[in-house]
Amino acid sequence: MQNVDNSGPVDKQINIGDNSGPIYLEKQSKFSRLFSKLNSEVISNDRYPQILEELQRYLTDKDSYGLEKKLIDGGFSEQEIIKASDRKEMYVKKQEKNILYVSAQRIYCELLAKIMIDFEVYIDPLINRGETKEVILKEISEKVINPMFSLLNENAADDEVLYFNAEEIYGMIYYLTGRCHLNWKNYDSISPSI
Repeated sequence: MQNVDNSGPVDKQINIGDNSGPIYLEKQSKFSRLFSKLNSEVISNDRYPQILEELQRYLTDKDSYGLEKKLIDGGFSEQEIIKASDRKEMYVKKQEKNILYVSAQRIYCELLAKIMIDFEVYIDPLINRGETKEVILKEISEKVINPMFSLLNENAADDEVLYFNAEEIYGMIYYLTGRCHLNWKNYDSISPSI
């Protein structure tokens, strides 16, 4: 708790009278501001009828392979593919429910971009080296999911709308896989058929 000294000049005092929302005595992060703004947009039903160009990129398929094919290529079992599909659907339902709020769109953009970059930096090299699926999944948990969950825990304390859980964060990975933004196999190493 911050000690407040109101014994100085009036223009230096902190006076918090009647208040109808959270009070921040420290600078908020970009994510904290977005989550607070989203709460306000939902309360006032302030919807945005268009999809931001930045988000449209993630909503667009990059090739014709779907989630199941990508995961089969990555060595996933039928049961693992079912779980991955369920998690992807959990995320998609939440995305569809909140996509008409501009702050939600910005949050989705930020989170999906972070997942893509973390995947490229930490996971793609493992895939390219031919690591086992078990090693790859463990690294995804440690290098992608846990940091994302920490980011949300630190910055979305006031979130009253999205409430992302770990399965939904995994769902974002599988969503990006299904849209062909992420690969689970090094397709560049495959020789074309002659």
